[in-house]
Amino acid sequence: MQEGSEAINLIQFWDIVRRRRRSIFLAFFLMWAIVCALSWLLPARYRSETTILIEQPKVPQQYVVSNVGSDLQDRLQTLTQQILSRTRLQHIIDDFHLYSEERARMGTDDVIEKMRKDIKVDLIQAPSKPAELTAFNISYSGSSGQLVQQVTSRLTSLFIEENLQAREQQSENTTAFLDKSLQEARTRLEEQEKRLKEFKAQFIGQLPGELQSNLQILSGLQARLQQANEGLDRSEQQKLYLSSLLGAYRETPSLATAGLGNAAGSPVDVDSELAHLKAQLADMKSRYTDHHPAVLQLRDQIAKAEKLKAEMDKDKTATGKGDEAGLPESRVVAEIQSQLKGIELDIQNRKKEIAGLAAEMQEYQNRLSKTPVREQQMADLSRDYDQSRANYESLLAKKNQSALATDLEKTQQGEQFAVLDPPSLPTGPYFPNRLLFTLGGLAAGLAAAAGTAFLRETLDDRLHADVDIVSVSKLPVLVAIPPLVTARDVRRGRWRAVREVACATAGVAVIAASTLLAYYSS
Repeated sequence: MQEGSEAINLIQFWDIVRRRRRSIFLAFFLMWAIVCALSWLLPARYRSETTILIEQPKVPQQYVVSNVGSDLQDRLQTLTQQILSRTRLQHIIDDFHLYSEERARMGTDDVIEKMRKDIKVDLIQAPSKPAELTAFNISYSGSSGQLVQQVTSRLTSLFIEENLQAREQQSENTTAFLDKSLQEARTRLEEQEKRLKEFKAQFIGQLPGELQSNLQILSGLQARLQQANEGLDRSEQQKLYLSSLLGAYRETPSLATAGLGNAAGSPVDVDSELAHLKAQLADMKSRYTDHHPAVLQLRDQIAKAEKLKAEMDKDKTATGKGDEAGLPESRVVAEIQSQLKGIELDIQNRKKEIAGLAAEMQEYQNRLSKTPVREQQMADLSRDYDQSRANYESLLAKKNQSALATDLEKTQQGEQFAVLDPPSLPTGPYFPNRLLFTLGGLAAGLAAAAGTAFLRETLDDRLHADVDIVSVSKLPVLVAIPPLVTARDVRRGRWRAVREVACATAGVAVIAASTLLAYYSS
C-alpha cells in the first residue's frame, strides 16, 4: 500500500510540473537573471594583499639585549593606530585621489572611516607557539586593481618605516633615560663618598678599622709607662742613696777626703788635682807628640777636671753654699753632687714622660670608648655608600647595554619588518563573486520555481484528475470521457512544444554561458 501511495505522489508531482512548467521555468529564469544581473551591476571591489615577515635581530640576544618593548602584538597595535590616524590617511587619500564620489556626498571624517574599514591587518602566529607572532598581512580593497596595489604598497612602506623609527626612538629614549639616571646616581655617589671622606678625616683614630692599631699602641704605651715608673723608682732610690751619702760626708768631712785619697792616691782638692794633671801633660808633651794616646788621655782628664771645677764654682755661686755648707771640697763630693743633679734631672724627665704617656693613654682610651659609636655611624654611611655604588654600577651596566642596543637599532640590525610577499595586483574583483552569485541565482531560481508552483496549485480551484473528484465528492468515478482533439489542436500543441523547448534551450544556454563567463572572470 505504501509503494502504491509513493507512486501516486510521484505521478501527481509530475502532473504538477507538467501543468506548471511555464510558470516554473519563468520563475526560475527570472530569479536567476535578477541575481546574476546583480553580480554584474554591483560595483566591483578589488583587494591587494601583502605579507610582512617579522625578522628577529641579527645579533643574538645573549650578546646584545634589546631595550625595546618585547610585546610585539601591543607594539603592532600601536603602529596600526598611528598609521590609520586621520593625518596619515588623509595624505594617502589626497595623493591617490581616493573616494572621489564619496567625498562629494560625504564628510571627511566619514571618508576616513570608510578607508579604515577597507584596510585590514591580520596577525599570523607561529604554529608551534600560538602566542608568538611571525608575520602579519595587510590588505586594502578599492574600486581599481592597480590603485589598491599602490595603496597597499604605501601602507607597507609606512609600517616598515614607522617600525624602524619607533624602535630607534624608543631605544634612544631608553638610553637617554638611563644616562640621566646614571648622572643622578653619580651625583648621589659623589655626595656619599664626600660624606664618608669627611667622616674619616674628622674622626681619624676612632674608626673601626683602627681598633687593632689603637689596642697595640695602647699596649705599647702601657709597657713604656711601666718601664718609666720602674726607671723613676730606680732614680728616686739612687737619689735617696746619694743624698744620704752627702749627708754622711757633711757630718764627717774626713770621709770625703779619705774617699778621694783612696780614689786618686793623694789628698788634694780639685785645684791641686788640676795642677798635677797639667804638670803631667807638660812632661808628656816634652817626650811625645800631641796625638799620643797618653797625651790625649791627660787632656781628657784635664777637661773633665776643669768642667767639674766650673760646676762647683757655679753651684757655690747659685746656692751660696746653703746646701753644701759643711761639705769638703773634694772630687768625690763634686762627682756625687754631679750625679745627684743628673739623677734629679732624670727624675724630672721621667715624671714628664710618665705624664705624657698617661695623657696619651687617656687619649687612646677615649678613642677606644668612642669606637662603637663611630662604628655604627660608619656602618650607616658605608651602607648608604654601598647602596649608591651598587645602584651606580647597575645603571652604568644597563646604560652601556642600552647604548649597544641603540647602535644596533640605528644600524638596522635589530628586529625588523621585511616584505615576504609584495602587494599583489588583483586579476579580478573579490566582490561580487560572479560565480557564487550565478550558482546562488540557480539555487534561488529553484526555490522561486518551487514556491511559484506551490502557490499556483494552492490558489487553483480546478479539478485536474479523477483523484481530485473522489477527494471532493466522496463518490467513485464511473465513466471518464477522453478529450476530443482536432488536427488544429495537434498542430498548436506541436508548435507550443517547439516554442517551449526552444525557450528552455535558450535559457539553459544563457545560464551556461553566464556561468562560464563568471567562472573565467573570477
